[in-house]
Amino acid sequence: MAIRGKESKFDVWVDFASVVLISAATVLTAWCGYEAARWTALESRQYNESSAQRVAAAVDSDRFNTLEVIDVGMFMQYVSAIAAGRTGEAAFIYRRFRPEMKRAVDAWLATKPRTNAAAPSSPFAMPQYSLRTGKDAAQLNALAAANFEKATAANERGDAYVRLTVIFAAVFFLAGISTKFRFPSHIVIVGAGFGALIFGLIRMIELPIR
Repeated sequence: MAIRGKESKFDVWVDFASVVLISAATVLTAWCGYEAARWTALESRQYNESSAQRVAAAVDSDRFNTLEVIDVGMFMQYVSAIAAGRTGEAAFIYRRFRPEMKRAVDAWLATKPRTNAAAPSSPFAMPQYSLRTGKDAAQLNALAAANFEKATAANERGDAYVRLTVIFAAVFFLAGISTKFRFPSHIVIVGAGFGALIFGLIRMIELPIR
């Protein structure tokens, strides 16, 4: 009778521990699901931003290439006009250089390229030749890469929270089936549940909160 009373007392405490496990697992599963959803939303937003920035960078890059082709073409005509002695035509083309190109041509001519062997090969090698669209494209590509990395990190964190829901679901399962067993089997099952719960809590504490 004493042993049966002891077993009955253990049953009460183990059942109470099972209820604690189920309650904790329920709350923690809900929390992990909430965090996973928030990280997934952040991932989607940053992937979308990265895609939009890459599209904008492609547009700027295309514009940069177009302007560069125009500058090269006009410069070749300008050089040809000077070489042929058509000063009027050369002056006409010079006036129609874009501001960035005109600054680069002026700086290049100041190096006396006809007589100075150390002069840069063309205005396009001058630091004054700097197209804004090229810089914008580079900046947008850098932002797109940064947002893509952030989105990848958010995806990994969301997946980590989803994996934790599986662990806490296992805790819930162990706590539930423990009520179908009696001393001493249910003690082992509840003990395993607490072990899984502690493991899940440690992993959850290591994760950032969104």
